[in-house]
Amino acid sequence: MHDPLDPAQGLVPAWLKQVRPQDLPEVYQEMAEVIGVEATVRLAQTFAGASVYFPKLERALLALRNQVIRREFDGANVKQLARRWNLSSRHLRHIVNPPRRDRA
Repeated sequence: MHDPLDPAQGLVPAWLKQVRPQDLPEVYQEMAEVIGVEATVRLAQTFAGASVYFPKLERALLALRNQVIRREFDGANVKQLARRWNLSSRHLRHIVNPPRRDRA
């Protein structure tokens, strides 16, 4: 059976392009304002019936930033990296060489 809104088929009916975010049910309106109606419909289909939780993005991005810093660290570029990432040299050293926790 052909579902015209099946995200796996990558099809979006022409009439959906005329739908405005405020035309959608309230639960989808804010999302549609941010990512568009078509993307909202695809997400709704993909996660239909599921409860989806988005953790705070800052924490995830902070971990990614620290990975990049560790990759760029060469042992002698603390000051350059600290300036680039707007961190203190002390904080940058903490990122590249976190303190060990004693195991008693």
